[in-house]
Amino acid sequence: MLQTEVTIEFIICGPNFNPDSVKLLGISPTKYTIRGSMKNCKYSPAIETTWCLQHCINSLNDLDHQVRQIIDRIENKLNILLKFKEENDIDFVFTIYGHVYKNEQRSDIYLKKYVRFHI
Repeated sequence: MLQTEVTIEFIICGPNFNPDSVKLLGISPTKYTIRGSMKNCKYSPAIETTWCLQHCINSLNDLDHQVRQIIDRIENKLNILLKFKEENDIDFVFTIYGHVYKNEQRSDIYLKKYVRFHI
């Protein structure tokens, strides 16, 4: 039986910024990583600091709704994001990636789409 798992992420990333300073958004991250740490890293230290808002879903049918939920959470924070970008060397990344599982074994079939954008 085939199953899908799709992850949608909005990421703020850069070489040196304090993820705690993103508290201005009033949104708690799903995860974050500090440059040089092994937290959320498998094989080597993180090459940049990341702050991530993430949703995981098990069906492609709900994809548009989940993407809209993330956009709705950050859309009215554009001025804060712009100010934060002016003060820090950061990028904004939006990713959507998925995996297909067959009999609970991850298949080689996957899709990954990311957009690194500057506001």
